[in-house]
Amino acid sequence: MIGPSPGVLRYQPDASATVADGQVVFVCVGAKAWDGQGGSFVAVPGAWDCGAGALVGGFRNTGQPVDAWSKNLPTDRSIVEQTALEPDGRWRWEYRARSLAFGGTVTTTVWADPASGRILDARRSDPTGETRYGISYSVTFPPIVAP
Repeated sequence: MIGPSPGVLRYQPDASATVADGQVVFVCVGAKAWDGQGGSFVAVPGAWDCGAGALVGGFRNTGQPVDAWSKNLPTDRSIVEQTALEPDGRWRWEYRARSLAFGGTVTTTVWADPASGRILDARRSDPTGETRYGISYSVTFPPIVAP
């Protein structure tokens, strides 16, 4: 993520993690999440969507990717989603909502390849600024495992 809160999110189909300064600081595996920002990992209560479920849940409820999603997390208000097929064949998803967390309007646009389902580009605007999400499908990293 490039913007006011830069960072790296890693996704596997059923697992996800956040990396800060080269260190894994949050892990979600098997519907369970662990927060390691304090130096040692602590289980986060509740049931969690990890991996692809977290990616979709974050975008559809807050307009941004997240490392873990739970139905107990706060969501934006007045969410409006629209989809379109671009003239160049890309699929476009647009999100607009009122964010209580950021105190204003959030807009997000994601472009994807309809044949592969891969995200090609994504951008978000909120009261803190602009964020661009760079997606790589070729970067390798160790398997995401429970701490």
